[in-house]
Amino acid sequence: MCCGRPMCWSRAATSGLAMGRFIRLAAIYRLTPANGLPLVLSAWWLTAHLPSRTAFHQLPLAMAIYRLFGHMLTYSGTSLALQQADRGAYRVASVTFRVVPLGELPGGHRYADGYKRTDPVIRCGSLFFRSFSAFVLERLLPWWSDGQGVGKRRMLSAHLGRDDPRYGRLLRTDGIIEGQGIAADNRDDWGNLNAANAGDHRRVIVSGWRSGETVAAHLRVGNGRVELYTTEAPAADRSHPLADRYSVSIGAARRLLRPFGLESDVIDRGTVIDRGTVVG
Repeated sequence: MCCGRPMCWSRAATSGLAMGRFIRLAAIYRLTPANGLPLVLSAWWLTAHLPSRTAFHQLPLAMAIYRLFGHMLTYSGTSLALQQADRGAYRVASVTFRVVPLGELPGGHRYADGYKRTDPVIRCGSLFFRSFSAFVLERLLPWWSDGQGVGKRRMLSAHLGRDDPRYGRLLRTDGIIEGQGIAADNRDDWGNLNAANAGDHRRVIVSGWRSGETVAAHLRVGNGRVELYTTEAPAADRSHPLADRYSVSIGAARRLLRPFGLESDVIDRGTVIDRGTVVG
């Protein structure tokens, strides 16, 4: 599926890694078939939908890889297959979006720096996503993650304020390393790329994307707040410290927040919510 040149293989590996992480999370959120992982492509599907190498390369690489397995994912009975929509747009379930070429981005736009044609910027309504990988993760975490038996809950919420420089670094830094988490960014600009008051949002996945992990946990960063969501079942009742009840999620969140100086403000002084299954 690749031309064989070193740079091409590098891009394929990067996009494949991103989609592999998405699949692991999708399995935790019970979007994969009942027989679980690995996902196995049938020869019939490949022949019917990808009869040639050219057919595969008609899409940006990350989208082409997602297309290989998206039809095997379902949410509440709805297929999450990637489909063509009207006027050059695409659709996953009921969500329609389009690819934004680099040439459409104004000079100095935050998402122009580091733009990847293999994993391009996405427009979905008033929301703007740094990449297709960020787009599908953003759809997965709040909207496709509350299926029966998943048990996702919002555990913590801390209001830091938009002017807190530590919050600003957590929201915008490109320096979140792989061992800490995976950032998925979006911007609400009301459809105006030059909007001066566009709102930046970020979700940082701290658990669930590594091989062998069974708990999905992420931080939602936006509107001056940091919130922690998890699928982890409590190990003790509410009379015990939060770290004892949710050791995996709290430990992973602490490791991410510590370098930003936010560990205590969010984990120790944040508002404990600990609700059952929620969307957010």
